Amino acid sequence: MHNSNTGAFELYLISNNSTTNAAASGTVGLEWQLGGFGNFSSVPGETDMIVRNTSTGGLEVYYDNNHSIGAAFMGTVGLEWQIIGVGNFSSTPGESDMVMRNTTTGGLEVYDIANNQIAGAAFLGNVGLEWQFAGVAPVHGPGASDLVLRNVNTGAFEVYDIANNRITGAAPLGSVGLEWQLGGFATDPPTGSMGGSDGQPGSTSQLVQAMAGFGGGSGTADALNTVPLGSDTSQQPLLTTPQHA
Repeated sequence: MHNSNTGAFELYLISNNSTTNAAASGTVGLEWQLGGFGNFSSVPGETDMIVRNTSTGGLEVYYDNNHSIGAAFMGTVGLEWQIIGVGNFSSTPGESDMVMRNTTTGGLEVYDIANNQIAGAAFLGNVGLEWQFAGVAPVHGPGASDLVLRNVNTGAFEVYDIANNRITGAAPLGSVGLEWQLGGFATDPPTGSMGGSDGQPGSTSQLVQAMAGFGGGSGTADALNTVPLGSDTSQQPLLTTPQHA
């Protein structure tokens, strides 16, 4: 948890649906805001934290350094770029990568992070700004990091499968009335709970079919059209990597 008045971080350990311990993790200036959690240090099993400076666009990663907190500066990205999600988009086992969105053009950029440094970057394409970030979740299969966007005008959901820093597929997930706001995703479900394409209970295919079938009810839309990346001609072309400040 993050104290919005002091900038202090507090870590709560949770086990068996109960809080088992709490510890202060330190204080960071309020101009630094939480960007995301993941394994950025390349140490197996470790979870690290990225914060972003709202004045300069600087990126800082905090990690476990022999049971004390270490920090590394990863660089600066223009403030028109916002962090929208963290996941394994590079298909490198154990790696956590970061996706940023250009608030002016709708461009999507993925940054590979390893050893607490940005190891590479790739441009994913442009999406109209009416499509906003909904989450990163294993939609097309267990352990995957897929990007889910939602249309703020229609309530439609769209999923983009990402592998090797490229979009490998896209599919509509259906529409839900705008009075319904997304609460969250299961980020790492048990493999068995995902089922398969054979129509077994709990399968991803059934979930997609069920959501695609929404329509005609209260506040829902009857149809959804896939909006592929780069199809919005009003978006401006973008360099492979954002211009750094």
